[in-house]
Amino acid sequence: MLKTVFLSSICSVPFKGTRFSPNKGPLCSKHSQNHGRGRSYSYYQIFHKLRLSQGPDPVESPRLTPHMVTAILRMNESTAQVSGAAVKNVQCNQLPANKPIEDRHVEGKLAGSNKYLFGVFDGHAGCACAQTLKDRLFQYMSVSMADFDMLNKLYQGKEDMAARLIEYLPTTTTELVSPDLASVHWQSLFQFVNDSLDMQGMDTTVEEALTSAFLRLDQDISTEASFHPGDEGLSEDLVNIAFSGAVGCVAYIDGLDLYVGNVGDSQAVVGSHSTDNNAWEATALSHKHDSQNEKEVKRLIHRHPNESGNILRGGRLFGELMPLRAFGDVRYKWQKRDLIHLSNLASKTSNFLTAYRDMRLPNNYRTPPYLDAEPEVMHYRLSPKDRFLILASDGLWDSDGMTMDKAVSLIGHHTEGQQVLGRYRPAEDSRLGGINSALKKRKEGLAKKAVDDNAATHLLRHALGLEHGYISAQLTLPEKLVRYYRDDITITVIHFDQEYIKNYGVMH
Repeated sequence: MLKTVFLSSICSVPFKGTRFSPNKGPLCSKHSQNHGRGRSYSYYQIFHKLRLSQGPDPVESPRLTPHMVTAILRMNESTAQVSGAAVKNVQCNQLPANKPIEDRHVEGKLAGSNKYLFGVFDGHAGCACAQTLKDRLFQYMSVSMADFDMLNKLYQGKEDMAARLIEYLPTTTTELVSPDLASVHWQSLFQFVNDSLDMQGMDTTVEEALTSAFLRLDQDISTEASFHPGDEGLSEDLVNIAFSGAVGCVAYIDGLDLYVGNVGDSQAVVGSHSTDNNAWEATALSHKHDSQNEKEVKRLIHRHPNESGNILRGGRLFGELMPLRAFGDVRYKWQKRDLIHLSNLASKTSNFLTAYRDMRLPNNYRTPPYLDAEPEVMHYRLSPKDRFLILASDGLWDSDGMTMDKAVSLIGHHTEGQQVLGRYRPAEDSRLGGINSALKKRKEGLAKKAVDDNAATHLLRHALGLEHGYISAQLTLPEKLVRYYRDDITITVIHFDQEYIKNYGVMH
């Protein structure tokens, strides 16, 4: 019974509403339904009211024991060990705020290779688009990077060939897709294979291949949302996927080459250890695509030069959408006549597409598309100093006081603490001074040993707060309030194999 209460306290929360962050004032969800005109509260006003109305103070008198907090935080954690590549192990975790959670994560590799793929997808206006990215984006990336022989096999193969493109790691959960929906997905992928065969012979960089995969899937999500006569259920599913939206951050690792393709406000950062000053260093491999990014705003205005005073209001696209790049969200991509046609079609039916009957177009909607899913791709060459990569949705980065530097420091020190857990056996030729130095380092590492073995869980715990009472209070916030305070949090930590990186030049 007690466990059920805890589960509901972190899982049963509304989709919509304004999200608040301490010291930052009100922050709305990515897709605002009230367009920023709702009541404005500070986080402290809401939390103070909660503490007064719920009996004993939830911080001073925690409702959860430390053991209960740890059990909740570890509920969704997972780990996978890897060999024969720059990747050594992968650790993931999630904490929902929405119900169902709108974030997704996926980990795998191109079938028959040691080329690894990792992705974090943050949905808005529902989880449909994020789920589609989890199911399909790696397949599109595989096709975009495939050679002629692989493309030819796919062209001559059947629908089940798509499932063989990616070998998923144990950290990834897979969901069944209806046969009708799977058939639509295969037809789109098959056409991409056919088009890729036509383009064979042209030199393509990894950056271009990733961009092609992102843009093509987004295009297919849009074009698939057409009416399928005789199957209203399938048509509505496809429309819902297209009208929901998602941002995504994907890492591709081939040997020592790390590529990150980012759309939206999830982020990636490499953690490196400097032996010169014994410090941890953060290297950002993504930039947020929002109104705080001047370069991104200029990109948008350049494409719509006569609408600079209209398309960005309150830091959002048409006063509604926070990310300035996203998958789906065809409400900001389709032509006006197509949006009106869908609304009219919904109005003529009794129970089909009812959510789109009274769809309101943004004011001065003139030159779509205003949004795209073109990734910003960054390349990074791994070296022995690089220890791990963090991919996370904005639920982590918007946590109070969380920065890339802090995240890297937390994971770095966690790694140092984990390294001292094994029994120490000095080499036979070790000198006393060397043994003494090693034991001092182990003592320092033991002082840094964390409660959680899983690095993603360790980072999640720190994102919620340093004190037990504060974490307990967050995990027991009422369902109707938790989404006002934080977003879904998804974290993937990829640890690198130092020996593989050091010996890569010799092996290749």
